[in-house]
Amino acid sequence: MAANLNQPHRFVCVTDNVAGLTDGVEGIQMPDLGIPLKYREQGCWPKLSILAPGVLPADEPTLYLDLDVVINQNLDGFFDRLEAKRGFHALREWNPTLWSLVPLAMRPDRGVQGSILGFYPGEQVELFRRFNEHQQECFDRYCLDQDFLTENAGDVNYWPFAWTASFKWHCLKYYPLNQIAPKIKRPAKAKVVVFHGDPRPIDVVPEGDYRWGTKRKFGHGPVDWVRDYWLRYDTRWDDEVAESEAIVPALAAA
Repeated sequence: MAANLNQPHRFVCVTDNVAGLTDGVEGIQMPDLGIPLKYREQGCWPKLSILAPGVLPADEPTLYLDLDVVINQNLDGFFDRLEAKRGFHALREWNPTLWSLVPLAMRPDRGVQGSILGFYPGEQVELFRRFNEHQQECFDRYCLDQDFLTENAGDVNYWPFAWTASFKWHCLKYYPLNQIAPKIKRPAKAKVVVFHGDPRPIDVVPEGDYRWGTKRKFGHGPVDWVRDYWLRYDTRWDDEVAESEAIVPALAAA
């Protein structure tokens, strides 16, 4: 994170296991909201714990990023935008690939995409209370945490669309085009590349000939720029260990 921010900052990880974090990362214990297991395993609902009072400093601008992102450029602009206009900032959910053929203003607004959020924690107490005191109602009504945020977060401001790219929608091609042109290009203009759904960054890091992705959008083996990024920051990575621990997907299961 320090390589991509010019201003003083704290880099914190809100997690249920603060042990073993790398130097320079401050661990903050994720509060237990009592979310039933079946909902913890779907919908990313535990993410809303970052809005709980006392978890993060109430009046400090906060940029939240999912772990499954690749930072491509400097992030100062996110803080500048948040400080210039308070409120709740989020990605606009991407439309499927074919919608890229029409101007952004003509594409359906699908609401909040929860991978990159910006807010002042003290301003989100009511949003957290609304979820925490009515959990089952939220689980019944919304498929994902971001659906809850779309409908309940007040004064939502979308980050500039060009600042981010979806690995799934912007980098991958549909079959059979992915066989004709298998090279996966890095979106050079995006500040952050978001991996949502399948694959995750770690799925395209190991060396080897393995298949990853979905039925219609898939590739084989490592993606060079994702692997380079991962190895730059994970000095403990070992391809042999990754394979022995079944990080590399088995071809038979693909």
